[in-house]
Amino acid sequence: MKKKFFIPILVLILLSLACNLSADKLAKETEEPARVAVSEEPASQPDPVVPSTARSTAAKNIDEVRPAVFQLMATGTYNDIEQGLVLNAEWGGTGFFIDPSGIGVTNNHVVAGAAILKAYVNGETTPRNVRVLGTSECADLAVVQVEGSDFAFLEWYEGEVKTGLDVYAAGFPLLDPEYNLTKGIISKVNANGQTSWSSMSYIYGHDAKINPGNSGGPLVTTEGKVVGVNYMTQATYDMQFAIPADQSIPIVNRLRERQNVASIGLDGLAIVFGPNSEYPGIWVNSVTTGGIADKAGIKPGDIIHEVEDILIATDGTMKDYCDILKSHDLSDELKVFVYRWESDELFEGSLNGENLALWGYAGLSGEVQDWVDDYDYSATENEPFRTEEFDGNIDWWTYFWFGEDGSVFNVYQDNQRIIFEIDDVETFVYLTYDEYYYDDVQISTLVENRGVNSFDVSLICRYDENRGWYEFNIGSDGLYTAYLYDNNSGYKKIGDGGSTRIKTGKEYNEYTMRCKGNTLTLWINGYETSTIKNSDLKEGLIGIGTSSYNVTPVIAEFEYVDISYP
Repeated sequence: MKKKFFIPILVLILLSLACNLSADKLAKETEEPARVAVSEEPASQPDPVVPSTARSTAAKNIDEVRPAVFQLMATGTYNDIEQGLVLNAEWGGTGFFIDPSGIGVTNNHVVAGAAILKAYVNGETTPRNVRVLGTSECADLAVVQVEGSDFAFLEWYEGEVKTGLDVYAAGFPLLDPEYNLTKGIISKVNANGQTSWSSMSYIYGHDAKINPGNSGGPLVTTEGKVVGVNYMTQATYDMQFAIPADQSIPIVNRLRERQNVASIGLDGLAIVFGPNSEYPGIWVNSVTTGGIADKAGIKPGDIIHEVEDILIATDGTMKDYCDILKSHDLSDELKVFVYRWESDELFEGSLNGENLALWGYAGLSGEVQDWVDDYDYSATENEPFRTEEFDGNIDWWTYFWFGEDGSVFNVYQDNQRIIFEIDDVETFVYLTYDEYYYDDVQISTLVENRGVNSFDVSLICRYDENRGWYEFNIGSDGLYTAYLYDNNSGYKKIGDGGSTRIKTGKEYNEYTMRCKGNTLTLWINGYETSTIKNSDLKEGLIGIGTSSYNVTPVIAEFEYVDISYP
């Protein structure tokens, strides 16, 4: 899932060269879109002929990639769904030269909305000016012209891309000016290309680690050939994605000729918004001055609700929006219906036609503001939860506990079972899975009470050793309490209740906890028991636990632990 990192200029200056930004988003687009026809996929065109004298500067191996990769820094105004309107924001990404004349490739979201765009080339401390030649919102690609000439450059990979192909991700993660290179393999050659900010027929998944700042950088082979353009990381699940070279080449060939492809001059994010998630649309992060969207009156922070009387983003992706753009020339007049949440106003108008005019008021201002305040950027991709079954190996799990000094307890595994034994009262023992941080996650477990009835089972999500965690604590009698544990103030009750679905005595009970966006949900034996809203914690580890109160011994046996995530 894409996020865009940005910080005000003064903050960047204060942080100097070690900027660790705060939100996993990267940068965006400029220049007025050219008015050209756009088809579903541009017809494949031959690669531009590179003079033989220039080929001597093309990278021939991984060591020669570095001088062809440059850092991009942008300054502009941005309306982020989490941060709100940010003036004089500064953000960055990566690009790479495909021609010695200074023509380079990056992501649309790296250049969109930039009033100033600079490039740092091959370790230079003085930036070069950059112009945007063309952009594709739906492919998340942009072509730029960097001031200068005789640059080292990269060629596209022409071989078959198979799972297991060795690849390297080159770029400048986290806005660090030092060139970075990570190694991995292609892990998936046909990943789903429909996301909340782009629409591709398929993309590559790989495990060459990237971070915010790598966006727009090349994914290359050992021979230095470009397999794809990096544009997305899901760090929570340690997954990286790149736009395939065979999809990039025909689009890039048009962009370098100043022909925009499926672009109306904005950077957007597909969302399903509102207090009951009933209003789909494209959240406009930034708008290109003089572009089609800007001329129509669309502003950063608007939500495009309909195009040509069709509701868009109903599935949380850009697919419908991009299908409409690809079905028309960019000069065609297209009706739009827009919601401006800051003023609660509804507008109707046209792209390439009548400018937006006030249609009415939605009456949602306060409710939508609450929704925006609680909105979790990481929950924008409406993918189904998929499950990884725990194999019983607790080497990646760590325990911690609360109780009297010298409390006696034991946590161990027996085949695929995890067993808690507690011999002292008022003892709380937890086990966290330390391999991955999750934002949206579900944990399910089947627990057998082999000892007395009076013990509690706990499910944990978003555990952070410095901040705290969310917890559902469920008793053998069906009573439960939801906690926000804060490392400074301790347990804070955020909900409680009871369930008649609990099985008492020496029985098995299945417990499920889901943390998605700002919503915490508990199921007991398949029945939804409680739903609670809280926005304090965004991501962290998952865990399980058992506690004793005034009866011992406690023997709780976890038959399985399933971890699911989008």
